[in-house]
Amino acid sequence: MTNIVHEVWKILDNNPSIRREMNRELINVSALARYIINKKKIDANLDAVISAIRRYKLDMNEDIFDNAYKILGQTINVSTKSNLSEISLIKDDEVQVLLPKLFGIIKYVHGDVLRVTQANESIRLLIDEKNMNKVIDLFPKNKIISKEKGLAEINIYIHPEMQTTPGILAAIANELAINDINIVEFMTCPPEMICVVKKGDLLRASNVLYNLCESNK
Repeated sequence: MTNIVHEVWKILDNNPSIRREMNRELINVSALARYIINKKKIDANLDAVISAIRRYKLDMNEDIFDNAYKILGQTINVSTKSNLSEISLIKDDEVQVLLPKLFGIIKYVHGDVLRVTQANESIRLLIDEKNMNKVIDLFPKNKIISKEKGLAEINIYIHPEMQTTPGILAAIANELAINDINIVEFMTCPPEMICVVKKGDLLRASNVLYNLCESNK
């Protein structure tokens, strides 16, 4: 019985969305037990799993998501931009020397986009498709890891409290995921949060995020 309890608790620990609905008392325990047995292949009878679920101690901090949704309702503005491309580069000294030359191509005064993110081994550039060939020509071919067209971004102008509120990114990612929208990249530069998606998903994604912010005002 102890092993069953620990196995059920581990499943609940790894499923914050289930815990959240349990905290809100929206979960039918019997239905959840059947789900765990069938989907998670627990070798136990229904009563044992129900007992384990009822003994599970919920973290009352799960209401942080409710707070995150409330703060999202204070979003100042949501804007979009399409026809973007992304280029991934090897991160080394040669590429570092060439990076400043991007500013000879990208014209902020004309509304051009340049987003730069770096990891341990690569650098990613988000730019307008119209500038893609010029940027590619700037770097040696052996320094280019990948390139992708047909992207778009959603720019969320955030309320200052969002920077210190847990669960904001999780709430946004959750809403997009349940609407079958993949996030290509997510970046923050206060007071803005930028969500990059496929161009074909832009309309649905922007509607989801707009409704998310508006419905919590």
